Amino acid sequence: MGGVPVWTAHATPPFLVQTRAISMPPIHPAIVHYPIALGVVSVLAETAALVFGVPSLAPLAYWTIAIAALGAILAAGAGYWDMNRDELARETHELVHLHLKSGLILMIALIIAAAWRWSLSSPSFFYLLFAWAIVAGLAVQAWLGGEIVYSHGGGVAAANQGTASPEEAKRPSRRFYRWIKGRDLKSNGDDHAA
Repeated sequence: MGGVPVWTAHATPPFLVQTRAISMPPIHPAIVHYPIALGVVSVLAETAALVFGVPSLAPLAYWTIAIAALGAILAAGAGYWDMNRDELARETHELVHLHLKSGLILMIALIIAAAWRWSLSSPSFFYLLFAWAIVAGLAVQAWLGGEIVYSHGGGVAAANQGTASPEEAKRPSRRFYRWIKGRDLKSNGDDHAA
């Protein structure tokens, strides 16, 4: 058939993740972009409302932070589910655990921000400071998630089609892990973490 793969009724299509009990695509990547985007939109709307004196942006701000908090809960659960279904190299698994722990902190921070914002008639300076800290955390978290996928191949079938060699691509996340944890990632080549 000229290089076009043919699937039989018993074959698993390549876009599905094969596990012992269930075959389905990864869920976390489909959900995680919403709490990131909505969290950023909320803080930008809140800041613009305050700086430019546009109170009509307030409903956008408090609804988006509430939906971001809900989305973070779903994304964290989906990430945990996906992590337990993937066969990850030890080094990648350690990065995923760091990503999971920082994600849980951000999820709690978004829930606190949503509850705090809903209790205010207008945002306080301290609320905005807290919200901008969350945005900074979301940026680092999004970067780390991208590193896990694009540099370490977490959750994807490695295609060796990156813009850099695998060793070169992993350098930034290895440095970040060393900075956060104070030790190097454990790498055993291709063996998988349990």
